[in-house]
Amino acid sequence: MKVFEFCPFFNENKVAEIKIKEDAHWVDSLCILEANKTFTGKDKPFNFDTSLLTSKVHYEKFDVTGKFREIEENKDYYNPETCQAKNFDHWYWNLLSNNYAFFNESVQRNMCTILKETISDDDIIILSDLDEIIDSRFADRIIEETKKHQALTVKLHYTSFYLNLFLESNHGAPNCSYRLFVMTGRYFKSMPFTSDFLRKKGIAEAMYDVLPCLDFFAGFHHSWVDHLNNGLPKLKAFDANVKDKTIITEEYLHKCIQDKRLHYLDANLYMDDNKDFLASLKEVNTNNLWLTEQEA
Repeated sequence: MKVFEFCPFFNENKVAEIKIKEDAHWVDSLCILEANKTFTGKDKPFNFDTSLLTSKVHYEKFDVTGKFREIEENKDYYNPETCQAKNFDHWYWNLLSNNYAFFNESVQRNMCTILKETISDDDIIILSDLDEIIDSRFADRIIEETKKHQALTVKLHYTSFYLNLFLESNHGAPNCSYRLFVMTGRYFKSMPFTSDFLRKKGIAEAMYDVLPCLDFFAGFHHSWVDHLNNGLPKLKAFDANVKDKTIITEEYLHKCIQDKRLHYLDANLYMDDNKDFLASLKEVNTNNLWLTEQEA
């Protein structure tokens, strides 16, 4: 049995370093896939820092020419109020049909199918985003539960901007659950839906009766880490997905931090230095990634 993880990549090298260090303790192969265009269809360089490569990290460059949809003027947007379980399938396919950036995001996420060429039925597969990091100290328990259930999700502590600046709540399924999925190779190869469909349906709280969620926090979703160098460019890559363009600015990020509130989620932020953080943070230079009492 081996453990494989698949993540799409845009420009998050610092959080990639954290994930690579944490995965090294239990994941046999971390597959990172980067496209040569933003989801908005603009050309971009390959940003992944190849100095982070190890024998366990497989980095794949993805030429999306002819695979991503071209820019369109009229778009539908993600709306947590209308994306609900009972109407999910209609909502999802309508969104992908009418917003090229969401379609392009789904294309990159669904490239996880490249794993099917190398995995066996008894392997463990993790589908996640790069900033969603499972705590390796829970590896044995997660593997055991996955073998029992075939597929599951986990709760994650959710931070924004700084490693110790936490969100009180998030949209969709609570505690950042039903975004990251762990499954057996057998389940993965027979999964009757795509990775992107699974993720968005999970966020829409439509998977509660399908897949279990473990009853403890199994890691961290460290979003927008190094927000000016990595977070803002990533936001701009999604600009076609977002109706309110005022949130895609440096000023907006500063306001969220100053107000201790992620305004677009209507969620408060709070500083907490007492959680049991990832052990891998001791192996990474995290200067300037912690909010201090003076700044707070």
